[in-house]
Amino acid sequence: MGLITWIKEKFKMLFKTDAEKAFGVETYLSPEMDAAIKLWGQLESGKPPWLKESDGRTIGFWNTIAEEWAKLITQNIDIKVQGMRSGDMPIKMQKIIDKYFLQNAKDDIHAMVFFGGVMAKWDGSGIEFLRPDMFLVTEFDSSKEVQAAIFFSYYSKRKKFYTKAEWHRFEEFTRKNETGENEIVRIYHVSTKAFQSDNQDDIGREVPLSQTKWTDIEPEFWVENLEKPLFRYIKCPVYNFIGSDSPLGAPCFANCMEEFRALDIAMSTLGKETKNSSPMMMIDQSAIMYANQNGIELPEFIDKTGLDLSDGNSPVEQWQPTLQITSRKEGINFYLSIIGFKCGFDPGYFVFDGQSIQATTATQVRVTQKRTADTALSYRDVLDKPNSNGEGRTGAIHDIAYIINAMLVINGDVAPTENENYELFCSFADLLKNEEEDAMLDKQLADTGYIPKWKWLVLHRGYTEEEARTLVAEAQMESMGSGEGGLFGDEYMPLQEKMKNPILKAQARD
Repeated sequence: MGLITWIKEKFKMLFKTDAEKAFGVETYLSPEMDAAIKLWGQLESGKPPWLKESDGRTIGFWNTIAEEWAKLITQNIDIKVQGMRSGDMPIKMQKIIDKYFLQNAKDDIHAMVFFGGVMAKWDGSGIEFLRPDMFLVTEFDSSKEVQAAIFFSYYSKRKKFYTKAEWHRFEEFTRKNETGENEIVRIYHVSTKAFQSDNQDDIGREVPLSQTKWTDIEPEFWVENLEKPLFRYIKCPVYNFIGSDSPLGAPCFANCMEEFRALDIAMSTLGKETKNSSPMMMIDQSAIMYANQNGIELPEFIDKTGLDLSDGNSPVEQWQPTLQITSRKEGINFYLSIIGFKCGFDPGYFVFDGQSIQATTATQVRVTQKRTADTALSYRDVLDKPNSNGEGRTGAIHDIAYIINAMLVINGDVAPTENENYELFCSFADLLKNEEEDAMLDKQLADTGYIPKWKWLVLHRGYTEEEARTLVAEAQMESMGSGEGGLFGDEYMPLQEKMKNPILKAQARD
């Protein structure tokens, strides 16, 4: 059994009891959430519990849901780190964000959508994203933000199985300050333990970290002056009806299991009907016996049912099945519509035979897909949104940047004076924007003088401001010489009169 398979087996156990015993701490994973996480793991593997009902086949539509949301959420995502003063922090942070977040953003957000949330955590050189089978929550606050957790890592070597458990939490200590008075200090504490087992289904016994590949990790680690944990649970903005008290999230399709099952059965039924739709010839069993006795191989279109047709007028009967494609497609689209709506898409977003919504203008398209865009924006707000106090922005991306900044200082990759020497700027594609319609509207504004003409070239043709200004100036000069309209048509004709006046000529040049 390979390492990936072994990890999936470990996922079934989640080491809840072992972790609690090893660190002497309670973990929060209800039986309901445990069962739900296991179910989502089955779905990801393409093995839903109803496979037998659908003749062992599934279309895995939950993957389509998660992939579609991942694409919409991360479309044209861009993160820029700028320094607030000179220094190396912004450059180093940008490299880590590019490599460990932007490069695989769609896949990581896919996992978040699929499992209701993922845990972002420092892995020694960058950020890793862990699914619910790789951590256990030990503490969360009143807003269900995870404040402490145990993280697992695995590997196997020479038929030995190794597990690393890291417990991250804040602790408070009382100590004397410089004036001799007691003060309460909040310290971030990480305890790391390693386990070795001969059995892949058992965590085994505790061994020193020096006997594993994690020799460079200190068993105990403390750091002061941290405002946030060195991890961030990124949770789907979906109500978790499975475990309303749980700090963990649920995927948007968590309450679509019955519809997924019915959809698989409907698709399998249509597949069976299509497979068996060829015309068949049924012949008398005596003809079959004759063929068998004389080594005659009957064609595929002969149905070897062995029916007794001797009482009929003919020893051969033709059977032509009637396909119910229309009714099957209606049923399939019915389930697709329910699933899509439950998951936050607009009605008709998923259709078996193509888009059924007829929209004559781009504006109507925007209106019909507004629910989809609003849902995608709610997911984006988890990553980046304005701070509730009106100052700056907040979200998972900003917490990830905080972790990177802190670890660069802690590891000595940048000087302590570089701490918090960065500003973060995030941008996404406008899902409600129609480029063609917006370009025509801005063209009208340029024609009527409400925006500069060079601005249109910058917004819709990708020119720099300098290039656009040069082009507009050249077009104006050509229109003066030829007496014809320039880049934007006849709006340049009045400029010929303006250029006769030195003052107006200077204004036109600007």
